[in-house]
Amino acid sequence: MSAYLFLALALTLNACANLLIKYSNLQREASGAAAEGGWMGLIQTYLTVPFVVGMVCFGLNLLAYTQALKRLPLALAYPMMVSLGYLIILAVSSFVLPDQFPGERLSAVRYVGAGLMLAGLWLLVR
Repeated sequence: MSAYLFLALALTLNACANLLIKYSNLQREASGAAAEGGWMGLIQTYLTVPFVVGMVCFGLNLLAYTQALKRLPLALAYPMMVSLGYLIILAVSSFVLPDQFPGERLSAVRYVGAGLMLAGLWLLVR
């Protein structure tokens, strides 16, 4: 598999992991369990399906990113990983699943910021 495919897999898994963990926290807050402390609060936070799947995605992300780094310079892989991962999360939380992620709406400033990130990434990969 090519280094760019490993990188694409890694950033997709990373974005999925972040979205799943955020979703699990939103579910917990909506259920009223957020106020519960102690062991039950920890169990209700960390033993939910979205949270566990998110952690598995983080682990798989690490494996895929390691493979990408074997073949790509860090100065190229890391900016791509961070900026494209952010843009995936931004797009999914704003457009694909806006009802599940309230407060993640795009403003004009965020549009400009996303455009600047893409422009900077384009300059880095040239």
